[in-house]
Amino acid sequence: MSEAGIVQEMKAKIDSEQVQDRFDMTSYETAYYYCRPTFFAFLAKYVLCALVLLVHLLFWWVNTSDGLGDDANGLLKMLVSIVNLLGITGFVSIMLIVTWLNRFMNWSSSGTWYTTSLLIVTFTPGLFVADNVIATVMGWFGSDFSGVIPFDWKDSWYLILGVVYSTALFLLTTWYSRSFTYGVSDRAVYLKKDFMLTHTMHKIDMVDIDNMKLSQPWYGRILGFGTVNMLTGSGFGVREHTTSVSTGGISDVASAISDDVGFVKKLFRGMIFMVSLQRTREEMNTSEPEDCMYGIRQPSEVYKLINELKEGMRSQSTGQGTGQRAADPAQPIQEEVAAPEPSEPLDDLDADMDLN
Repeated sequence: MSEAGIVQEMKAKIDSEQVQDRFDMTSYETAYYYCRPTFFAFLAKYVLCALVLLVHLLFWWVNTSDGLGDDANGLLKMLVSIVNLLGITGFVSIMLIVTWLNRFMNWSSSGTWYTTSLLIVTFTPGLFVADNVIATVMGWFGSDFSGVIPFDWKDSWYLILGVVYSTALFLLTTWYSRSFTYGVSDRAVYLKKDFMLTHTMHKIDMVDIDNMKLSQPWYGRILGFGTVNMLTGSGFGVREHTTSVSTGGISDVASAISDDVGFVKKLFRGMIFMVSLQRTREEMNTSEPEDCMYGIRQPSEVYKLINELKEGMRSQSTGQGTGQRAADPAQPIQEEVAAPEPSEPLDDLDADMDLN
């Protein structure tokens, strides 16, 4: 299929006028493409929701069941015994490990929003225990304080909290994934986000796109989705992480831990540092849906479409100058050739020169 054919085929799949209104395009633009990220593009976030539920179900099952049968594997019996022995402390420890790994690996689910959510999930059972401890200690001194939380901790709370938290994370992830829309016109690429009370819009002019990158992991090729990045001369589309395992960062933490403070404060500072730790990398941003066309279907076709429109826009701007609307990229460019002026007859030329 020719490039011009791709342009017309993509345009035929949308309502051009409706897409123009959705992105507030100018009257000089023609819309050619509109899409949203696919469900599978946020697969890592959904896996994280499932993992939160599985950890809660594990502790609920271990603490409420009669244990494993005599024919169970010895290693499995040991793991169940450890979970049962550690109780809430083990739950908090496992969830902290999950939170740290998710943050450190710098995946699509490693942002501040998901890290904060995981920390809330992690320390919720600990709040019940802390509330009971405070009430018990104050009771030793004759206080009638019965705690802030009106419920006592029971093993069934693992099941209740697991269902509530995983469902809330699932619904918020679905809402988040549906808040992004992408549009392409013959003059620009539009990246739009409407999540909760936030609204952002990026417009990238075709003539400003210096480079494009098509990213499609192995599971993206199987499921049929990928990401298209646009890089401009201003640096849009490049992400750099500065929080990393660096000499300066380690020395700062070592200095903070060595301060003359209590053991609990030192432990808390160390935990905060480990949770906020990330690898440093600088590359084209392929994991922020508001900075690229993230997780879209038929990414190779969209890549070809943008490339064709970009080159068509550049050729029109250099061939026709500014202030004129670009022609349809699917139509061949016809240059007007000035007709040569008729040459004067030789006799008339001799007469004019008056050679005699």
